[in-house]
Amino acid sequence: MKNVVICCSLEDENIALLKSLKGNPLLENAKLHFLHIFEIHVYTSDFSPYIFPSEEKYPEIEVASKEILKGIAESVCTEDELAQSELECYFAYSPKQKITEYIDEVDAELVVVASKQKHGIEGLFSSSFTEHLVKYSSCNIHVIRPKD
Repeated sequence: MKNVVICCSLEDENIALLKSLKGNPLLENAKLHFLHIFEIHVYTSDFSPYIFPSEEKYPEIEVASKEILKGIAESVCTEDELAQSELECYFAYSPKQKITEYIDEVDAELVVVASKQKHGIEGLFSSSFTEHLVKYSSCNIHVIRPKD
């Protein structure tokens, strides 16, 4: 059975794009890994650095995130696929590095990612997360683009 990693942003636009995967032949006979990686931010002030989110918040954020991931999984998977799928939430200073490590760890054959709709000058540039996957992933990438 192949491993497919589905990178889930918790934004409504991306969730809607991922839900369009239902019945997609790319996901047949696969163990699905629904994954969200929170970026840890470090802010500096005059007195000390501030880290967001703090480690005390990790369990609360993880539970809430997994509920959202469960909703995505239920929209995409059949009951059999859902029973075999995994919901993962990680916290990392570099989500790009973490996704690369995770892909290798689970020996993924495919990574699915929804790219963000960008407007104005921002629309000239690709999503850096998606671009990173395309350049450095050890497996195939399926990018879901928003429809205009």
